[in-house]
Amino acid sequence: MESEKPKKSERGQWATSIGFVMAAAGAAIGLGNVWKFPYLAAKFGGGTFLFAYILMLLFLGIPVLITEMVLGRRGKLDPVGTYSKLSGGSKFWRSVGYVAIAVNFIVLSFYAVVGGWITHYMFRYITGGIKGDIVGYFGSFVSNPYAPLLWHAIFMGVTIYIVAKGVSGGIEKASNILMPTLFVLFIVLVIRAVTLPGALEGIKYYLMPDFSELTGTTFLMAMGQVFFSLNIGAGCTMTYASYLSENENIPKLANIVPIMDFLAAFLAGMIIIPSVFAFGLDPAAGPPLLFITMPHVFEKMPLGALFGFIFFVLMLFAALTSAISMLEVNTAFLVDNYKIDRKKAALTAGILIFIMGIPSSLSQGILANFKIFGLDFLSAMDFLASYILMPFGAFMMTLFVVRVLGLDEAIKEATNNGTVHFGLEKIWSVLVKYVVPVIIFLVFLSSTGIIKI
Repeated sequence: MESEKPKKSERGQWATSIGFVMAAAGAAIGLGNVWKFPYLAAKFGGGTFLFAYILMLLFLGIPVLITEMVLGRRGKLDPVGTYSKLSGGSKFWRSVGYVAIAVNFIVLSFYAVVGGWITHYMFRYITGGIKGDIVGYFGSFVSNPYAPLLWHAIFMGVTIYIVAKGVSGGIEKASNILMPTLFVLFIVLVIRAVTLPGALEGIKYYLMPDFSELTGTTFLMAMGQVFFSLNIGAGCTMTYASYLSENENIPKLANIVPIMDFLAAFLAGMIIIPSVFAFGLDPAAGPPLLFITMPHVFEKMPLGALFGFIFFVLMLFAALTSAISMLEVNTAFLVDNYKIDRKKAALTAGILIFIMGIPSSLSQGILANFKIFGLDFLSAMDFLASYILMPFGAFMMTLFVVRVLGLDEAIKEATNNGTVHFGLEKIWSVLVKYVVPVIIFLVFLSSTGIIKI
């Protein structure tokens, strides 16, 4: 039977503002930043894509994050509870909250599989790296029915442990360590990448936009990257914001998180693009970039095993901080609605997500011939969550704050009833009411192939 209100001790609260910032930035900074962003930048004109991305971050990312933080702190519950509470118990809006729960459940199920691969590669580089047939090694590893599951379980185990420790005692402490370390590793690898012989051409390509190549497709891909990088519509930021105190400055916090997210993506590009240019490899290699292209780089690089290890530690930290936020959404749902102890809730949600991830792991091997609309199981889950459920969730969130909560009430929440300065409130109102829903809708239509720009 559902409970009206959870115990405060079970929900917890951030001990400091910086703790929230680190955790929220960790939720945003993941594989989308350190893999997908460099790949898209390389494919869509380098500096041209970077320019488009910055614009979309300003007009899409920041307004939506403010919206999500407002709803989270206002509701003080998980996405299901927040939508239900703020809508006066509407079953329809409660069901929208369940979409956010489903998104995190589905995404983490296959995200943890890739996290397991990264964990394996990190340990592999401790013993000297991967040499010889790098393509064959990756294929042999992911197609093995047992080894990827073991590393998948290890990755999920670490995630469960951190979330089970609580908001301030687990997530905040871990984020305060992981995020600064992540950026230190970024700087080390950037210095190594930009000093490689031949890296200059990659740097020029990445930093110098060619506005003649700026097309609708470039903007659309940049929109999508901002959308997915910041986990818009997944309820992670909403859940984290539910642990904020009433005196926190939401507009300020909502600016810091996208800046950190952008910085991580930018630095990842400064690592990967100059490196692959230096060795004449393809920076737009797509999914093989992490596990095939970059190991080729490290094989040719002086002290390659060391820098390969640092690279995969960085990848692991990025994957782990995002995984923590996704598991927290499901954990908070169980705590808020069913009065389940946090440790039991984290363990229950984590085990169920692990089980859900088994077909994704096996889809690269013994289940490779099992297809859903022509996609293997992992890719099908990715498509469902990223291109159907997340855009829907984000679109409904903006609709909710405009039509149900009301922009005036949202501004009151964002400004702590007028005590916090929100200089861009009029611009934010226009963006949330008119611009953001159109952008989200266009991304959805393009992603599903309904329109082509």
